[in-house]
Amino acid sequence: MLGRLQAAFIAVLGALAGSAHAETWQLTFEAYGGGLPLATGGLRLAIDGGRQYDAKLESANASWFNMVTRFRYDAEAAGTVSNPSVAPARFRGERNLRSKREVTALNYGGGSVSVHTEPPMNPEKASLVPEAVRRGSVDPLSAGIGVVVTAGGPAACTGTYPVYDGRRRYDITAKPAGTEMLEPSKRRMASGLAKRCVVSLKPIAGFQADKDRPNRFFVEGQERSATIWFLPVNGRTIPIQVEVETDFGSFFVHTTGFTVTP
Repeated sequence: MLGRLQAAFIAVLGALAGSAHAETWQLTFEAYGGGLPLATGGLRLAIDGGRQYDAKLESANASWFNMVTRFRYDAEAAGTVSNPSVAPARFRGERNLRSKREVTALNYGGGSVSVHTEPPMNPEKASLVPEAVRRGSVDPLSAGIGVVVTAGGPAACTGTYPVYDGRRRYDITAKPAGTEMLEPSKRRMASGLAKRCVVSLKPIAGFQADKDRPNRFFVEGQERSATIWFLPVNGRTIPIQVEVETDFGSFFVHTTGFTVTP
């Protein structure tokens, strides 16, 4: 489940459309599955006038879920974005599930990607995504930013991004999917006629290690998809709702708060 929620949170982060001016965006959100609150989180995205971005994401399970397990995911990424390409400089993600801690750090330069993991990845898993396959890829947070950086414009939700998350290589493709009326809901902060964006995930390499775990979100040969709804709020087009489809139903992430400052 952590992988599914992680994908949903990253989709929210990716849905932040940039402005031509220096701005800092702050969003809060809640994730639901089966009608139950599963997690809460917040994110901060700063983009300066030169299109340099710095993004930080924090998420953790809902308090009631502590009776079952404890998990937390934190990530940060920095780089340069332009419509709609993205060039990351660094990425760090930390996953905590019960007493297990995993850290992934990616650094970029000259098209190459260096990876450092804690604990160290075993050689067999590391060999599944060799340097030649990682070359030219971007981290998942940066890919998300690039997917919908044009959310408020005529070319909204377009492009394919080669993603490497430190373990797996996959392609993320975004396509516009018309509009839909979102009725008022106490779970999210806004309603109205929303633009829809469908984001698909296609496995490329590194998924073999998960083939014996059918309950995982990342499975060899299994494409995944998510839908993002955008609404104008405070003069900005923001993600207001995300649905991530899984083998066990859909997970929803709802935006509960949004502020923007110069």
